[in-house]
Amino acid sequence: MSLYPYVQKLLGSTMIARIGGVLSIPLLSSFPFIAKLSGFILSLMINIVSMVKNVLSMAIVTGLFTLQNNAVDQQQRGAANGLAMTAMSLFKAVGPASAGALFSWAEKRQNAVILPGVQVVFFILNVVEAIAVLMTFKPFLTQRHNEQR
Repeated sequence: MSLYPYVQKLLGSTMIARIGGVLSIPLLSSFPFIAKLSGFILSLMINIVSMVKNVLSMAIVTGLFTLQNNAVDQQQRGAANGLAMTAMSLFKAVGPASAGALFSWAEKRQNAVILPGVQVVFFILNVVEAIAVLMTFKPFLTQRHNEQR
């Protein structure tokens, strides 16, 4: 994260969030296949992929916080951050229950032809990530007129 300010000046917050999101999609897709490994290779791959995912997540979140704070005037930042925290708390409350239902459903479809078992969970995570990346493009992204990137 010590490189983030330099990369942000070079690429901008929007591009950092997009690149992190796009790189997260194949990374998430690899988890069901990593589970087929065993022994030391499994431990090594889980650690490497988890570390890369955490770095990408931190870059995405930092970029999105910067975008959020730049999208509104300084007088409205408190309200915008409060609304964002409220939404985040709501999703943190609903997330575990919906994830439990999703994993339960995935376990029931172990012999499915398309996306068997836990692969459907990672597919849904990839769809959510792809929607988040699409939301960083013009019709959805709100930026002030004096904003450069």
